[in-house]
Amino acid sequence: MANVSVSYQEMQDQATKLNNGRVDIESQLSALKTQIEGLVTGGFVTDSASDQFRTSYEEFNSGVSKALEGLDGMATYLNKAAETFADVDTQLASALKG
Repeated sequence: MANVSVSYQEMQDQATKLNNGRVDIESQLSALKTQIEGLVTGGFVTDSASDQFRTSYEEFNSGVSKALEGLDGMATYLNKAAETFADVDTQLASALKG
C-alpha cells in the first residue's frame, strides 16, 4: 500500500526556485554569448579556428537552452502536482461531509 506525504508549499517553492534558476542561467548564457562574440571578432580572429570556435559555442549554447526547457517542464510539473494533490484532498474531504 502506498503512502503519501505532500507539502504543497514546498513543491511550489521548489518550482519557483527552478524557474528562478532557469532565468539566472539564461542571463549568464546571454552574457557569455556576447563575450564570445566579442572574442571571435576582436581578440581571437583566425582564418578558420575562430569561426569553428564560434560555431562550437553556438551549438553548446543551443544545447544548454534546450536543457533549460527541461527545468521549465519540471517546475510546471511541480506546480500542477501540488494543485492536483490539493484538489483531490479537498474532494475527498467534501465526500466525507455528505
